[in-house]
Amino acid sequence: MTVPTSSSPAVNALAVRHRLGDLEHTFGPKSEVGVQEKYRSLFIVGSLAGIAALLGGGVLLWAKVHWGVAMVPLWIAVVAGGLVANSPLFRKGLAARRLHLYEHGLVVNTTGRRLFAVRWERTLLYQETVQEVINYKGTQTPTGRSHASVLVAPGGDKARITDLYAGSPTWAPMIAEAVARAQVEKVWKLVREGGTVGFGPFKLSGAGVANASGEILQWRDVSEVAVRGGMVCVWRAGQTKAWQAPQAQKVPNLLVFLTIVDNLRHQ
Repeated sequence: MTVPTSSSPAVNALAVRHRLGDLEHTFGPKSEVGVQEKYRSLFIVGSLAGIAALLGGGVLLWAKVHWGVAMVPLWIAVVAGGLVANSPLFRKGLAARRLHLYEHGLVVNTTGRRLFAVRWERTLLYQETVQEVINYKGTQTPTGRSHASVLVAPGGDKARITDLYAGSPTWAPMIAEAVARAQVEKVWKLVREGGTVGFGPFKLSGAGVANASGEILQWRDVSEVAVRGGMVCVWRAGQTKAWQAPQAQKVPNLLVFLTIVDNLRHQ
C-alpha cells in the first residue's frame, strides 16, 4: 500500500480545479534495479561501460573470429541499451512521473510534462491484464504479467496508464473500485427507471442484456455472467457455449457492468 507524497504545484492546481478531494495514494515509476537516487549517476556510468564492453567485444569477435559468434554480445548490447534508455534511472523526466489517486479522481503524468485529470464519476475505464505463461508438458508456469488502464474523459481526452508505474496489482483494482463506487448508484437508478445503459458491446436494461447486433437475452434466460480468459462471457440457460464473449478490454467500466448485471439477475 502506498502513502500520498507531496505533489507539484501544477498537480495541486489541477486537483483543485477538478475538485478531486484528498490525496490518498501516490505511485511512482517502477525501477528495474533498486538503486537510490544518490547512486543514479553510478548506475548510468556502469551501465554505459558494460554496454560499451559488449559492443567492443562483439566488434573484436567479428573481426578476429566469426560474425556469428559476434552476434551474441552485440545483440545483448542492443537489448541492454534499450532497457537502460527506457529506465526511470536513466531518464530523469520519466523518473519524475507520478500517478496520484484522490478521493474523487486521479491526476497522472502521461507524456512529457502533460497532466491528465478526471473525476471517477465522469470517466470511462478500459482495463487489460495479460498473464504470460509457459506451457511445458501440460504444466503452465506464469512468467510475467502486464497491465494497462485507459481512462477517457468526457471531452475525449484520454490517458493510458501502464506498468511503467509500480504496483499495478494495487492501483489497477483501486481505480476500478473507485469508478464503481462513483457510478453504480447512478447507473442502477437509471436502469430501474426504465433506461438503457451501454457498456461497449453490451446494453443493459430491465428487460435483459443486448449484444452489439441488438439481440436481447432476457434476464430469466441468463445463467451466468463472468470474466474468463480475458473475455466477458454471458451464458444462455441450458447452453455450454457462451452466448456472447467479447474481450474484457472492450467493455468500459467493467466492474460497474458486472455489479449492475448481478443486481438485475437477482432482483
